[in-house]
Amino acid sequence: MEEKRDAKAIIKRDSSFKRKFINFLLFILILSVGLIMYSRYVGTKGLIVKEYRIADEKIPYNFGGVKVVHFSDLLYKSTVNLDDVKNMVNRINELKPDLVFFTGGLISKGKSLTDEEIQELSSVLKEIDFTIGKFAVKGDEDADEFSIVMADSGFEVLNNSGTFIYNKALTPIYVAGLSSSISDAINVESTFELVDADANKDAYFKILLMHEGDSATSVLKSRDDVNLILAGNSLNGSVVLPFYGGIFESRGSAKYKKPFYEVNGTLIYISSGLGTKDINYRFNNKPSFNFYRLKSL
Repeated sequence: MEEKRDAKAIIKRDSSFKRKFINFLLFILILSVGLIMYSRYVGTKGLIVKEYRIADEKIPYNFGGVKVVHFSDLLYKSTVNLDDVKNMVNRINELKPDLVFFTGGLISKGKSLTDEEIQELSSVLKEIDFTIGKFAVKGDEDADEFSIVMADSGFEVLNNSGTFIYNKALTPIYVAGLSSSISDAINVESTFELVDADANKDAYFKILLMHEGDSATSVLKSRDDVNLILAGNSLNGSVVLPFYGGIFESRGSAKYKKPFYEVNGTLIYISSGLGTKDINYRFNNKPSFNFYRLKSL
């Protein structure tokens, strides 16, 4: 009799264990599906602004308080549509920026725009307000459509070149842009040629725009006078796990893919961008653009 009761108890325990195990698997399945759905339809929408203060003794007093917007990897036609671009422009204009920088990645890989779509996108980006200037660099997939949209929307494209920019016609700062290291060849020498010809070259605050963050390695090997580097391309890893960081790597952005680095005094900010690449997912990494306030010390 006791043997029968023991057998029933064992069967009951086995049945209870199986139910718990099945319930656990169902929980994991539901959680996984929920995270996937969230990353696809919630994580890729919305827009946040990441704010930073840039303080440096080389920032001239006439640039103190200047507001800078930096956006990257619009990747139009990925998870970004025209309404998303309009929302971004509205958010930018609310901040009343003085300088606007776009570090490439205009259209999603493999996508193309009709003439009408080019005109629509250009018209929206043209609405970005500024007081000093709008500058851009090309991404690895940016081609003819990029050039047309940038010209029509009022962006000056810097391609292995730089320029002095002024505020109130006083001491300038130097803004330069590198070509994409993937689709073109970067030329650090020509990028800084204009400022290097100036007798006061060491006194100027220098901002360098690039698409792939890893181009900073080549720059910093040959120059120690770049104060601020702004880049994109990595999407900060797209899917960002707590205590681990971004999972996915983009070519040209393996070393510098997190939001911020400081290397021997050079500040490096990597925009997380707005669109998506390869996989249309974002987790713990909402679409965003960066907003900087310059401070003179």
